[in-house]
Amino acid sequence: MSHVFSDAILHRAESLSYESIASLSGVRSVTWWNQMANYGADAPPAPGLIPDLARALELSERRVEELVAEQWYGVRPNDEIPERLRKLVKILRGIDPEDVELVEQLAQALSDKHTAETLVGAFAPSGEAAGQATSCGSSPKRSDRV
Repeated sequence: MSHVFSDAILHRAESLSYESIASLSGVRSVTWWNQMANYGADAPPAPGLIPDLARALELSERRVEELVAEQWYGVRPNDEIPERLRKLVKILRGIDPEDVELVEQLAQALSDKHTAETLVGAFAPSGEAAGQATSCGSSPKRSDRV
């Protein structure tokens, strides 16, 4: 069984104590947050608590509902947004509509770059890893740039 709700609490606890999280939620004790993060629970939080839990975890109410549905009922949303991109989606919702085209262009450029690097790596002679500088004068790695 997935522990995504508990994992979200543990992630939040990286920057705040359980006491601070409990204070932000206003509805659950320090003990509840600690036990939920580390041991889970037999029963999911009541639906009426979702807004308070979302505020404490700095997630949308919908996201908290999704985490609860997945952890306790084994149901995942079918929106197919990878977990690694959910934070980015949250940030993108806050940008100025006039900046959307610029962000799309930036994302496309980064995607094209990654695709090209992957293709080059697939054709690299054996013994050379993708992204390594070669004696043929290839460009420096990202870590070498200032």
